[in-house]
Amino acid sequence: MKKKESLSRKLTFGVFYLLSSSIANLGISVITVGFIARALDVENFGLYSAILSFVGLFQFLSDFGLNKTLLKFGSTDRAKAQVSFGNALFLKSILSVPTLILIALFGYFAGYRNEEFIILILFGIGLILDSYATVFSSIRRILGSFKLISFFRIVKGIINLIIIFAALNIQNSVLSLAWAVMLLSLIVFILSLINTVMLLKPKLNLALIKEYSKDSVLFSFNDFFLNIYGKISTVLLSFFYEFQIVGIYSAAVRFTKIANLLPAQVKLVLLPTMYRLLDTERKDDKKSDGSKRVFIILLKYMALFATPVAISIYFFSDSIIHLIFGEKYNLSIPLVKLFSFFIYLRFIETPFTLFYIGLHKHKKMVWFQGATSLLNLILNLILIPKFSVYGACFATLISETLMALLLIFSGIKYLIWHLNDVLKMVLKPAFAGFVGLILVTTIFSKSNIFIQEGILLLCYSLLLFVIKVFDKSDKELFVKIFIKKEVMLS
Repeated sequence: MKKKESLSRKLTFGVFYLLSSSIANLGISVITVGFIARALDVENFGLYSAILSFVGLFQFLSDFGLNKTLLKFGSTDRAKAQVSFGNALFLKSILSVPTLILIALFGYFAGYRNEEFIILILFGIGLILDSYATVFSSIRRILGSFKLISFFRIVKGIINLIIIFAALNIQNSVLSLAWAVMLLSLIVFILSLINTVMLLKPKLNLALIKEYSKDSVLFSFNDFFLNIYGKISTVLLSFFYEFQIVGIYSAAVRFTKIANLLPAQVKLVLLPTMYRLLDTERKDDKKSDGSKRVFIILLKYMALFATPVAISIYFFSDSIIHLIFGEKYNLSIPLVKLFSFFIYLRFIETPFTLFYIGLHKHKKMVWFQGATSLLNLILNLILIPKFSVYGACFATLISETLMALLLIFSGIKYLIWHLNDVLKMVLKPAFAGFVGLILVTTIFSKSNIFIQEGILLLCYSLLLFVIKVFDKSDKELFVKIFIKKEVMLS
């Protein structure tokens, strides 16, 4: 029988490849966003962000949950991967026309005219082309081609920076930027299509479209609520206030997207495995001991990373904003401090989200996302007119807190996690992080920012060992991952 590396080692290095490429791409993205924000004035950056968020509201239709459906079918049954791939391409091509029509129609009613309307259409075309990229990425995830995903990500980031730099130097306007983004999306679409078809030839089976669409419709509802949840604050701000205010808020929001890098990569790598693990336990009528063990490991390490990331962002937000966006975005600093709690919650929610999807509890996720999105919309409509950007920020934080509570308490009945386990995994790292923060702010307050960050991480790491966060199981996990041994594939 063929020998292969242990699953934990393979997954860890899958995360490593994607995270390494994402860190490299993060540097490129920071430079890109910083360049755009500095090249455009705050008002034009607000216009750019507002139109981009408005177009993003229609992402659910262009994608229609097809990439997640493809991932589900392909992960549990490789034989269906080719048919699922073909069906996804077919349905996406059909949906592209109504998506663009709706973007144009609603954009017109929203008041976009002349040049702003052209920008809207260009971003809409880019959105449709980018929606194909999620399908191509799902195929590579199913096939375990993490190095290939990493390669394309870095190449796209570099090309993106070059094209945007050239476009804004030729003509410093949002229209020029929109043309650049659309052309890049077209180039990436063509290259990704050719490469992915070479990896896995798509096959169309119209008889399976109905079965395939059942899951995609469910996923699309979740994406619909998710788009409202993530974009509505920026869109509503653009209706109530000037684009300069939108630009300030958008700087803080874009920074949170950068900080959510790690949880996004963990989901990217582990979701196919969650499908296989939980499906195997269900089919073989096994106990959920394996699932519990995986969940505890995931939650522990997401909490370990979440704490220093959130605290560092809160403590060093002024220096980070000055470095990336410049002093004209100083008003976004308090918003970044508030959003540090949002970033912390996104880390913690990752294991719960993975298991809900892996357990095929998609309907629950739709209800959760729908409830939090509705709450977010209502709070934004109430708070934005009175409190401007702070109202939008607090609406998001309250909604995200509700989402976290729904994920935790509703899932207890599945016997994979218990409340005391969750509290144990979360509170210990939080305690170590806050103690480290107090030491840095009281003793080393006048030191250089890099020295402060180093001391914070050192104190945090030492306290984790003092309060015995790590145990024998962690040692065994590290040995399995980092000491290369050939083991039989179980």
